[in-house]
Amino acid sequence: MNLRYIAIGLDYNTYIERDNKLRYQFQLNTRFISNYLSKEVRKIKFQTDGTFNMITIALTEDKLKETDIVPIDVLQTYLPFDRNKYEKIRGTDDCQYYIELFQKGFVKASKFKKLPLESLLEILRNFEDGGCKNEWLHKTKKFKEQNLEIKLVCDFNTNFFQLTAIINQLSDKKEIFNKAIIKTEPDEVLFDKMFKDIKIANGDIIITDKSDSPRIKISIDDLYSNNCKAEIIGNKEIKRILSYKLS
Repeated sequence: MNLRYIAIGLDYNTYIERDNKLRYQFQLNTRFISNYLSKEVRKIKFQTDGTFNMITIALTEDKLKETDIVPIDVLQTYLPFDRNKYEKIRGTDDCQYYIELFQKGFVKASKFKKLPLESLLEILRNFEDGGCKNEWLHKTKKFKEQNLEIKLVCDFNTNFFQLTAIINQLSDKKEIFNKAIIKTEPDEVLFDKMFKDIKIANGDIIITDKSDSPRIKISIDDLYSNNCKAEIIGNKEIKRILSYKLS
């Protein structure tokens, strides 16, 4: 069993009843870090002792519980939660408090189970040195017949997830479109299956979802106008989720 997941959050059993709004907001504000760390730790391919594949750092304002293995296959350790520190940085680019919590959590968890501690701390340092950014290129495709190069770029931060389409003319590399086409609250549960491939059909650029169904449509003819917009395909709930604060 390899270590595959890392997460942080307010202790669920405590805050689900005490202050679920605070619990959920903290989860949203920190998901981009947990997502980054989880992706990076999989590259290490660290084999655990078979009792866990995930590290969770649970925060509480109550007396700390002992580090333990909890369902399902989770190594869970506990740290004090400083509500004042959190409120001061909530929603900002300052992620120092979060970094400190992960550092302390890794060290504490390593005293209970064997972990690749130095590698975990190095991943965290790399994240911090990179400006605490979780950004990646999802896909690039060239369509010679239409003279187009299309890139899908992801930005996952403390306030939102955003998928941006950047479209250039192949012949002269001229950028003709650069806009966010999907925007959700910062939780991969909301966006993870909503984009996959880039296709062209019937004069439209189509972004498909994980089931290969059309999810976003951009008219090629409209690319050269000033008011070109991406159309979200789906029911009202899908459109609501994917257009979170989308201008």
